[in-house]
Amino acid sequence: MTYVFWIVLLMSALYGAQRLTFRLAGLKSVAYDRSFSQSRVHAGESTWMRETIANGRRLPLPWVRVESQLPAQLVFKNAQADMSIHSGDRLQNHASLFTIPGYTEIVRKHEIVCPARGKFRIDSYTLTSGDIVGFPGRSVRQPASLEIVVYPRLKRIDDFPLEVRRYVQSVRSMISPIREDAMYVAGIRPYRPGDSFRMVNWSATAKTGQLLVHRRESMQDNDLTLILNAELLDRANNARMTAESFEEAVSYAASAAQYIIGGGGKAGLIFNGEVDGYDAPVFRAPERSGAAHMDALLEAMAGFKPETRLGLSFLLKQLLGERQRGKHYLLVTAFIDSQERQLVRELREQGNGVELLLFVEGGIAS
Repeated sequence: MTYVFWIVLLMSALYGAQRLTFRLAGLKSVAYDRSFSQSRVHAGESTWMRETIANGRRLPLPWVRVESQLPAQLVFKNAQADMSIHSGDRLQNHASLFTIPGYTEIVRKHEIVCPARGKFRIDSYTLTSGDIVGFPGRSVRQPASLEIVVYPRLKRIDDFPLEVRRYVQSVRSMISPIREDAMYVAGIRPYRPGDSFRMVNWSATAKTGQLLVHRRESMQDNDLTLILNAELLDRANNARMTAESFEEAVSYAASAAQYIIGGGGKAGLIFNGEVDGYDAPVFRAPERSGAAHMDALLEAMAGFKPETRLGLSFLLKQLLGERQRGKHYLLVTAFIDSQERQLVRELREQGNGVELLLFVEGGIAS
């Protein structure tokens, strides 16, 4: 019995010593980092999450668990034995388990599929160390500043309804704004060889003694402004569109902008819904060209929400009040009533081109 007592006492002392050692020193030598191979992807694409954990001391660590709350929209493609995931509707708890020898760095990579558009942030993670027996010891919560921005899914121009496709293609192939359009007089200029005498401004010529002709500017160019309507409720017909249908609408709007900018044109964007990080009632991006502008549009569209801040009719009235002409608009909307159709006709009468892209339950109206 005496030997048993001393053995039990010795084992208890050893257990207490190792537990105290791992509790006090377990996480002091641990450095952990997390990053993504791509922080900007399109819906349906994948990125890789890289975990790096290092033990800076000779003391081996039996186990270290790293836990974090991730958005449920980030889907891990392959589950691993040393990883556990418990997913809910909005969040998922992700845990990675490591066994780290002394002076060792471990790197793991996890493929993540991003099926949904949006901006997803990771604010913190928790490290927990344990002893040889398996009991948890000290836990430390560390801040993180990670974000994955998922852009809208891009479509091919052939996926557009026929009339809309023809309209967008015609805008992209418009003549250069340098070339004169006989339909729009913008002033006078000196006569140039080849000018028709029908363009001569005889009154100005008589006053100045110099042959002057009408200066004409093109009303048509390859600029396109997308108007994306956030309204999903048709009160007149008591009909409501789903969030999935709105995702299709955002995808078509992004694809039209990409097609125009890819052809050397300029694309602008107007959205009357809520935008992540934007306070104004209407989001407006002017017509510009170039890859940087396209990236800025996609960045903004990742944060679009179908929560109306200004009704479509009020938005159309604002555009009419600006009295612009020669513009090209593509209106992407689920509903359009008689008043809004009249406002669209008035925009056309001002000298603008307006085409409608109606998205319906389950897709786009052909």
